[in-house]
Amino acid sequence: MKTKPSHASHYLLEGAAVLLLLLLGVALGTLHVTRPPAYYKTGASTQEETVQGQITAVLQEETTQDESGLTQIFQVLEMTLLSGSHQGETVEITYNGLGPTLRDVRFEVGERALIMITQRPDGQLFFAVADHVRLFPLAALALLFALVTVLVGRWQGFRALVGLGLSMVLIGGFILPEILANRDPVLASIVGMAMLTAVTLYLIQGWNAIAHTALLGILASLAVTGAMAVAWTSLIHLTGFGSEETLYLQATGVTLNMRGLLLAGIIIGAAGVLDDVVLAQAVTAFELVAANPTLHFRELYQRSMKIGNAHLASMVNTLVLAYASAALPLLILFTLYQEPWYLTINRELIAEEIVRTLVGSLGLMLAVPLTSALASWAAPRLAGKESETIETS
Repeated sequence: MKTKPSHASHYLLEGAAVLLLLLLGVALGTLHVTRPPAYYKTGASTQEETVQGQITAVLQEETTQDESGLTQIFQVLEMTLLSGSHQGETVEITYNGLGPTLRDVRFEVGERALIMITQRPDGQLFFAVADHVRLFPLAALALLFALVTVLVGRWQGFRALVGLGLSMVLIGGFILPEILANRDPVLASIVGMAMLTAVTLYLIQGWNAIAHTALLGILASLAVTGAMAVAWTSLIHLTGFGSEETLYLQATGVTLNMRGLLLAGIIIGAAGVLDDVVLAQAVTAFELVAANPTLHFRELYQRSMKIGNAHLASMVNTLVLAYASAALPLLILFTLYQEPWYLTINRELIAEEIVRTLVGSLGLMLAVPLTSALASWAAPRLAGKESETIETS
């Protein structure tokens, strides 16, 4: 027999979602309004300026190859500055480049380059080529990504792009300013990512029981992941100073809570994959009930877990490969300068990545049964109310 939709269950689920959203909104608003002035502010240096320039002539060029096969190039470039306080001026700049091929390092007439202008103690200006200008191909790639997302995902693809924009706004407009104001990075990242996942979830899925169920699963999983991250980083004595970036921040006088930054990074990284897994589990349960209304909690949970386990295996592997790809030069370095494996994994730089990977994976694995249980309870009670929503989402 088909289970009749329960209005009480619907109101209970919707009420819980509304309450959580209100609590998140109050927490985010309170943190934003009461945020103290930033301890560390950005500012332009009066001694250094980076501008764009266009090559008008190559006055001299020499190329060689080193023993490893890398191409070395020496050029004297005539350039017109396109921006900054010296816009319109023409200068000659000596450039030395090193790369795998000549095309990667050579500058040709008509190309643009980033020029670093430094004022010496005697007042003279020094011009140096800092890098190629990559803005146009990057913009083309971003446009291609947006077009494919909309063409394949249609309306949901467009909403996903809006969610991506909100992610950048929330991280840059809330989480980073909170951290720079010397607020607890863990608190800022949990509140910020919880609100972000909630907003993007409803933006993509709509206001319905599936989204309510997924929201409860995401917030529970995010809380568990944050608690595990705090516990394990403390137990393993991680300080947050395992990477060159944190050491550079410390050397420049920035005394933020580096362990907190490590924890915030783990939470943000986990949130990025949690929403995918949790939403998939919620949709799975409602789809199963729509296909077979006679399913009850136990059987529905078991079937959902079978699908979730298959999804989970690929997601955990994705996490590991993502972290391995980012640390590939480091892995090669440790391969070349071999030492006992137990010494390698004991180094904080490696231990941080291990904790990041395993805690994120644990959060994913716990999210599957948590969300499956919630969705298996909600779907039979609300399947009738959500059948049209699933078809049109």
